[in-house]
Amino acid sequence: MKRYICFLLMALIGVTAVFAQTVTLTFTAQDADNQYVQLNRVIITNLTRSWQETIYWPDTVLTMQNGVGIDNYIEKEGFALSQNIPNPFDGTTDVNLTVPEKGGVHVDIMDVHGKIVAAKDIASPHPGVHQFRISLSVAGTYVMTARQNGHAVSLKMLNCGDGGVNAISISDNTTTQYLTTTIHPQNTPKGSTNHPFSPGDHLEYVGYATVNGSEMASVHVNQTQYTSENIVLRFAEGHPCPGTPTVTDFDGNVYNTVQIGQQCWMKENIRTTHYFNGTSIPNGEGIPPESSSLNSPLYFDYWSSGIALSQRGYLYNFSAATGNEIPSNPQIGVQGICPNGWHVPSDAEWTQLTDYVRSQNQYVCGGNTANVAKALASETEWNYANEVCCPGNQSQYANNTTGFSVIPAGGCNGSLFVPAGTYARFWTSTDSSYPGDSYYRAFSNDYAEVDRHTWPRQYGMSVRCIRN
Repeated sequence: MKRYICFLLMALIGVTAVFAQTVTLTFTAQDADNQYVQLNRVIITNLTRSWQETIYWPDTVLTMQNGVGIDNYIEKEGFALSQNIPNPFDGTTDVNLTVPEKGGVHVDIMDVHGKIVAAKDIASPHPGVHQFRISLSVAGTYVMTARQNGHAVSLKMLNCGDGGVNAISISDNTTTQYLTTTIHPQNTPKGSTNHPFSPGDHLEYVGYATVNGSEMASVHVNQTQYTSENIVLRFAEGHPCPGTPTVTDFDGNVYNTVQIGQQCWMKENIRTTHYFNGTSIPNGEGIPPESSSLNSPLYFDYWSSGIALSQRGYLYNFSAATGNEIPSNPQIGVQGICPNGWHVPSDAEWTQLTDYVRSQNQYVCGGNTANVAKALASETEWNYANEVCCPGNQSQYANNTTGFSVIPAGGCNGSLFVPAGTYARFWTSTDSSYPGDSYYRAFSNDYAEVDRHTWPRQYGMSVRCIRN
């Protein structure tokens, strides 16, 4: 039976080689004015197969090989892996690695799906030959790769048995290390990788460049990669989310999107009267919010239609915003009134947004990293503030450097409507420890910080959705 399994595995190796192809990614960068930006480096992460590569200026091209990719490594004279003995093997085999120079060595073993099943790091092996004992618990075809000083060598191995564990050990009794999902960055000066890639893998790209005297990260690009492509990395917020420039709700309303750091947000307040399964949300017009039940979803319509509605959206109580869903993880949020693939952001996700904006000097007002509300606030609709705590209060054209476009749609607090133009309040999906209250974020025309408070869940606020 083992002979039959090994015969099938050897046949699969041949098929993989036949269908191998090369995918080339070329990276360029632009600022908010679409001017060229010189990249310092680009980090490429294969989220499907849990590997990462970094390419450095002046190299801005990465070549990936469809398949296990072992023919696409950087050669170094004298740096070599000998074919494992025995091969095929019954769970355990030995491999010799020849090391010609000093420098840390990383060794890993990947299965045919690109998952790293075992790995080992040797801090400073002496030049010479080092023997590894390999143990693998599942029959299959594997690729063993060793890397040192930007060079890599690989070999294929065929396991037909059960070695009990997935492990790599060396003859000098160095402690064995295991790896399951950890991503190990590898520097590849020549812009090629021997990590596996298949069309349809989901990849993330982020560039780094020196802008205004300090290094900053580009907007992250997350996409499914099928073929070679020229990828533009943008060093400015305010651009539509890559691959998702708009999103549509059940009522047919179309919303623009905006990428802020690693998050993709709606650029507008939601204004739907239905959940995405078609269930309608009752109109709370004439119903004082404090008189409604905690679990009675209502939306509040203070401008009925037209440009005011399209700019401000509706106000919703917490039950309507979340659809009475209980988050399985309070860090993530729930879909609620958001379209499929989107959700009402959690308190933690709002914090991620404000923390990111605070980390970028170009969005901070007056040298105080807490003062970022104006970088998120729209350029219109805000009432003039007598107390000036940030330039955006007087000159609204200086607002919205992130492109997030917070509109002051107000809120309904009991029977009192907090008027538009002064405040913007947004529900999170996170309950507070105070009974009947949940967390929200607040913006004010005369305050430079984004406030975090709790409010009774019957009250009405705006909602922004964030992409899953």
